[in-house]
This record gives sequence, structure tokens and C-alpha cells, in this order.
Amino acid sequence: MYICRAVPKVVAVAGLAACAGPIVRWVRVGVGCAALAAGSGFAATVESFDADRYVEIVLRSHPSVARASGLQAAAEAERTVTRIFPDPVFEYSRGTGRPADGTGSSARETGYSISQTIPWPGTFAAGIRAGDRAADALIAGADGVRWDLEVAARGAFARLVAARATLDIIRAAESDARSLRDLVARRADLGEARESDRIKASVEWLRQQRNLAAAERDAESVEAIVRALAVEPLPRPLNIEATRHPPLPPLDRDALASRLFELNPRARAARAEAERQVELLSAARRGRMPDLGLTYFQENEFDREGEGLALGIRIPLWNAGRGDIARARSAAEVSGAEAGTLRISLVAELEGRIKDLGIAGSQAVLLDGDLLPAATRSVDLARFSYEEGETSLLDLLDAQRTYRDTQREAIEAHLALALALSEVQRLVGPDFNPWR
Repeated sequence: MYICRAVPKVVAVAGLAACAGPIVRWVRVGVGCAALAAGSGFAATVESFDADRYVEIVLRSHPSVARASGLQAAAEAERTVTRIFPDPVFEYSRGTGRPADGTGSSARETGYSISQTIPWPGTFAAGIRAGDRAADALIAGADGVRWDLEVAARGAFARLVAARATLDIIRAAESDARSLRDLVARRADLGEARESDRIKASVEWLRQQRNLAAAERDAESVEAIVRALAVEPLPRPLNIEATRHPPLPPLDRDALASRLFELNPRARAARAEAERQVELLSAARRGRMPDLGLTYFQENEFDREGEGLALGIRIPLWNAGRGDIARARSAAEVSGAEAGTLRISLVAELEGRIKDLGIAGSQAVLLDGDLLPAATRSVDLARFSYEEGETSLLDLLDAQRTYRDTQREAIEAHLALALALSEVQRLVGPDFNPWR
């Protein structure tokens, strides 16, 4: 979001021909800035983009979206695989047998068996819970990818808005400097101004031309970044809509902290990992109870046939799972400590981001409400005094530079506000809007 103001004429030039240039410039700049400030497109017949529409395009086309979808699919797979019983084992044997005393002819013998392991119910349930927590961590990772992508898109769009606004201001400054140079040249030719004033005005115009070329390159570079992030082709020319916000309202830190703990993907992933390690520890402890193995078999030998059911269990005689339990306990302690550390760091980061947002909001209000109007009055007074011959050209140039610098500071303040807001949204959610 940025401030765009109509630029006052440098001097009043007598005659229609002399006024035509400034009047045309006034109309062009005023109409363009009014369109930006009102949030409408630069041209009525050309499609324009606002930040929300641009974010929609990025979230649809960027490759990171596929990564988020992959994490979602991995989460579903994690939930599914922990609920599946082990596959049964089928064994088949075939051979030839004869009597041990060597009498009689040989005969074919066959046999087969089907075995199924039945996990201990407590261990199986703990494994399911651990898988669900792993899925929660993967889903949090997918949300984090989308959050980061949306915040990056909003930041890139805000930088483009600021670069375009700065370019408009420098274009107006260059036009003013050119008009002033022409006026001073005419006055010098008539003997009403010194030759040094003509040189100063020419130097100022060349300086503004240099600034304009740099601003054009900067705007082109930022637009290239915006187009690259969108992946899919954007219209040419790319017309954008700026968003104006009222003064920043007071922020509820407790509500933001609650959103942070509940919604932040990093906090959710750390919490899910800590809970998963706790469930793995539970599974390791319950794993001391053996799984049950059931086997149905059938044997066909040359002198007999048999079938039966076998039951097998693992006896925890030498290894009662003490090593697995110790490893699971240490992993649970580490993951719990990491989750607590991350919680503290996120709270500290949120406090810093809230402070940055508040400072940016107060700076924007100060510039919009006090400094810009004062700078406007200053340049108007300097222009009038110069026209009346009561001040020097240097005073007028200084007032103009102060006015342009204040305009640029206002743009930078609103850009800082947009970026600070995006960093808060990175922590508490892209849907956070302090003005709602």
C-alpha cells in the first residue's frame, strides 16, 4: 500500500502554450494516482490484479503446492499403514519319501502352512496413535509450505506496489525538473534570472533523469520476480491494484499467542512429534508383551496324513525390550524439550514481529497525517515565494527534494507495514487481518 498525491505545478507560466505541458502532466499524474489510491485498475479496459488474486494464482501454479499435496498424501499413508495387520505367511513343501527299512517304493509327500501374527492389542493401539501423530506432523508441514508461499507472494506483490509508486513519484519529479529548467532558461534569456540558476536547474533535471532510469530498472526487476513466483504467464502490461489500510488498531497479544500455539505449523509439528515419541515409548513398553503367532498346517506323507494348529509366542527371557524402551524414553525427552524450546522462541519472535508491525503502523500514520501535508505546504510556499522573487532557486529545489523524500518515506513506511504484517501472518496464519 502506498500514498500517491497529485504533484503541484512548479511555477505558473503565462500563456496557453507554456501551461499545456504542466496541465497535461497534472492530469496524467493525478488520474493515475487517484486510480491507485482508490484501488482500481490503471486502465479501465485492461484486467488488473490485487494482492488476493495474485496469491490465488501463486497457490495454484507454484511447484511448492505439489510438495504440500505430497505431504498430505504421506500423512494419509501414515494413518493407513499403522492400521494394517502384518501379512500372513504361506509355506509349501514338496518331496519324496520311502520307508526307513528300505522296503517298498517311494511316494510323493507334500505339506503347507499358513501363519498369521496377531499383535498385542495395547502395542497395536499405541502404534496407531504414533502413526496418527506422525500424520499430524506431516499435515503441519504441508500447511507450513502453503503459509510460506502465500506470505512470499504477498511480500513480492507489496514490493511491486512500492516500486511502481516510487516510479510514479520520480517521473513526476523529473517532469517538474524539466518544467523548471525550461522556465529558468526563459527567465535567464529575458535577464530575469542568473545564468547560475539555469545551470542549477539543468543539473537538477539531469539528476532526476538518472533517478528515473534507476527507478525504472528497479520496477522492472521487482515485476520480473512477481512474474517468476506466479509461474503461469501474467498479462502484459501487468496492472495492479494497491490496497489502502486505515490506521493500525491495537493488537490483542493474548489472542495472537493463542493463534500461534494452535495454528502455527512449526508449533503443531513439534507438538505432534513430541506426542509421537511418547506413543512410541508406550509401544516399546507394551512390546514386552509378546505378539501371538497362529499357524495352520497340513502334511501329506506316504504313510500318513496330518493337520493341526500351532500357537507361538516370544518369551522375553533374555531381551525384555529394555534397550528399545531406553531409546524410546530418551527420544521422547529430547522431542519434548525441543517442542518447549520452539514454543519459547516462537513467542519471542511473535513479540518482535508485533513490535515491528506497531512501529511501521505508527510511522505510516505520522507520515500520512503530519509530514506529507507539511511537506506539501512547504513546497507550495517555496514555489510561490520563488514566483514572487522573494526566494532563490536553491530554496525551491530544496523544498521539492524534501517533498519527494517525504513521499518516498511514506511509500517505504507502507511497504514496511505490509512486510511486517506478512511476518506476523507467517506466525499466526495468512488469514490474520488486524483491521477485521
